[in-house]
Amino acid sequence: MLNALSIDVEDYFQVTAFERSVKRSAWNSYPLRVDANTRRILDLLDEQGCKGTFFILGWVAERLPQLVREIQRRGHEIACHGYGHELVYRIGADKFRADIRKAKAILEAIIGQRISGYRAPSYSIT
Repeated sequence: MLNALSIDVEDYFQVTAFERSVKRSAWNSYPLRVDANTRRILDLLDEQGCKGTFFILGWVAERLPQLVREIQRRGHEIACHGYGHELVYRIGADKFRADIRKAKAILEAIIGQRISGYRAPSYSIT
């Protein structure tokens, strides 16, 4: 049997469920938990000899480039989750394109190679 594992790399305050109580403009004021929690996941995957695809927000990658490099170093695929976790159906085509291009450029600059994977925030397109 072949299984696939994918992980969204975003912090707790960036999930859609909190968007009414946590404003984007306040994101920088919250403590980041995504670094330590992602490293725990990486360790668990290493213990089991498993690889996965990590869909990383550009916002997170900008602040934690060493985490992105660590995910890559451990042999996992790096993919794009957009920059600011905005639901695709709420933004226009131009903003959507700009969001993806910005995040993709950040991720590619960090890992030194092209990426092709993308997952829309909260599966807002399928």
